Amino acid sequence: MLLLIGLAVGWILLSTVGSESPRDRARLEVVRTAISIVAGVGGAAALLLAARRQRTNELALLETKHDAAERRTTELYSAAIEQLGSDKAAVRLGGLYALERLAQDNLAHRQTIVEVMCAYLRMPLAEVDDAAPAEGLELATLNRSLAEERRVRHAAQHILCSHLRPRRNGSGKPTNSKFWPDTDLYLAGAVLRHLNFSGCHVRSAVFSNATLEGAAMFDGAVFDDVVNFVGASLDHAVLHGATFRGPALFSYATITDALFTRARFAGPARFDNARLEDTDFSEARFEGVALFENATTEDTNFDQTVFTGSAPEGTADRDDQLA
Repeated sequence: MLLLIGLAVGWILLSTVGSESPRDRARLEVVRTAISIVAGVGGAAALLLAARRQRTNELALLETKHDAAERRTTELYSAAIEQLGSDKAAVRLGGLYALERLAQDNLAHRQTIVEVMCAYLRMPLAEVDDAAPAEGLELATLNRSLAEERRVRHAAQHILCSHLRPRRNGSGKPTNSKFWPDTDLYLAGAVLRHLNFSGCHVRSAVFSNATLEGAAMFDGAVFDDVVNFVGASLDHAVLHGATFRGPALFSYATITDALFTRARFAGPARFDNARLEDTDFSEARFEGVALFENATTEDTNFDQTVFTGSAPEGTADRDDQLA
């Protein structure tokens, strides 16, 4: 179209060349103006087409880079998962740390990787007593393999917990650049040895039917949503100063020699049918409904425990006036 316009304008120009009359000069000026307009429009159109072509190329390049990055992430993820299935402890450790790097650099895949680590911790840990009768060198090999697997699982616990501590400053902002916010944990039925969950902050956590061996540390931990310890076994656990913002479920749990001192239960707390022995709730705050129905509270301390929701009979006085 622009070419036809140019030809027409050129024909008019040629037909007027050589005339010196005022009328012809005026026509020539009009032609010159038309040529300038056509050139300008043509240049603008060319620029627009070039810009659109460049944008298309940029989008195609970005898509190619994104696809390449996704493929690379998938390859690394698959390789790490394969390492976790190795019969060599060192290779399994490498797989865990590879997953950690992927989770740190890929927010979209972070929760999935957390779930993989939790699934690894939920896998049954074969004890020597569960294996076929062995003695001598075979027994030593089994014991060594078990010890190595415990170290791998301890590393998995450490990796998870190290990324769940915000380490907040005076204004409440996290100072840990490797903190993974809004994380959900699913550790139902897991055997966790010497878990150090101190200062961790998660959205939700499931420890139902889990066995927490040794002194499991939850002091200063924060749970934004539901935390589930239903049927769990906690021996010598420390939950001093822990904050439960959502429902805290400890129904049917076995809790021995544990500390809930100065813990805060902002939502409903259920300890119904739980077995509480030598458990200390002194100075804890129950701001929601506290249910201890059919719970065994042998040598359990409720000294200065505050119930602003509802208090179980025989534990502490209800204080509805406390702000």
